[in-house]
Amino acid sequence: MDDQQTDAHDASLPRNKAELLERIQRSRSALEETLSSLSEEQALQAGPSGWSIKDHLAHLATWELGIVELLRHRPRFAAMQIEEAISQGKSEEEINDLIYRRHAKLSLSEVMNEFRTVHQQMLQTLGRLADEDIFKPYLHYLPEGSEGRRDPVINWIIGNTYEHFDEHHGYIRALLK
Repeated sequence: MDDQQTDAHDASLPRNKAELLERIQRSRSALEETLSSLSEEQALQAGPSGWSIKDHLAHLATWELGIVELLRHRPRFAAMQIEEAISQGKSEEEINDLIYRRHAKLSLSEVMNEFRTVHQQMLQTLGRLADEDIFKPYLHYLPEGSEGRRDPVINWIIGNTYEHFDEHHGYIRALLK
């Protein structure tokens, strides 16, 4: 889902941090189960879109890192190395292509390490938040004086964790067929 957030979240928002963490864990476990049986060849084989499983994992890690940094009150897009692209008004497709190209030369081992490390950072960061913190506006997490969305930050957490994992898990399963 990347940086998009939708009103579809509202109907089924987790009621608290524990429920959010449970949904993240369930989705992540399903994805990790699929990954556990992959050979390196399978992970590196490009699919019809040109992306390999490794590329999907690098993409997921990058967007999840952005939310980790946001929740830590740090510049999200700088951490993702897309700040310039954002300031230039690049489309989501162009930004995702930039992320793809930045990770293309990384080894599978490097990407897997980043994928797992960033997720641990997400869990640690969420662990330090109170229930009410996940419902604060996105704007709350930006530097003082910044402009930003007033929607609850949980929408971005969901969109860059379990919804995003599920979306790309579908792409990964399709690549394995």
